[in-house]
This record gives sequence, structure tokens and C-alpha cells, in this order.
Amino acid sequence: MDARAVVRADALFEAGLGVLLAAGAAAGWLGAGDFPHPVGATVVAAAGVLLLLLGAVLWRGRIGLGALATGNVATAIAGIVWLVLASGFSAEGGVLVAVTVAALVSLAAAQVATLRA
Repeated sequence: MDARAVVRADALFEAGLGVLLAAGAAAGWLGAGDFPHPVGATVVAAAGVLLLLLGAVLWRGRIGLGALATGNVATAIAGIVWLVLASGFSAEGGVLVAVTVAALVSLAAAQVATLRA
């Protein structure tokens, strides 16, 4: 897989997660009961919108592969720390964060592999 395809895959992931978060907050099935305080529906919706914007920026190729891999690893580590140290996740909220962490690690691995190729 070439660098452009890896970046586009990341862009699609970020945008998809953004849609999930924004729609979930708007529909009321993601919110304060799913994540530790002070994360509520407003924060979930805002994160969704920001991820949609990030997806658009990535799609246009505005962020380099090395920086993207670094950002994905840092975000995955933050997600792991959040899961370990915070209480108040619903089963769905915890799974959503864990799956996001796994996806970010996978994307970062593909990005690093592409950099080395």
C-alpha cells in the first residue's frame, strides 16, 4: 500500500468515527452515560465534528505520514490511559474507545511500515 492510500484510509477512519460520534450525540445514544464526567453529549458531538474536519484535512494530504503516525500513537496512548485511569464508561463507551485505540495502533503501524518501504 502506498503512502497516499494509507493517509486516505486514516482520513476515512477519522471521518467515519466523527460521523458516529456526532450522530450518536444528536440521536441521544452517545453521551454522558457512556463516558466519564465531564464528557457529555456536547463534548461527544464537538469531537465528532472535529474528527470530520480532520478527515477532510487528511484527505487533502495536508499532514505528512510521519506526523500522522506520531499523532495516532499519541492518541492511542491517551485512549489507553483514559480507559485504565477513568471510571464511568458504559460498556458501549468503553468498547468504542478500545476499538478506536486498536484502529489507531493499526493505522500507525501501516504508516510506519509505509515510511520504511
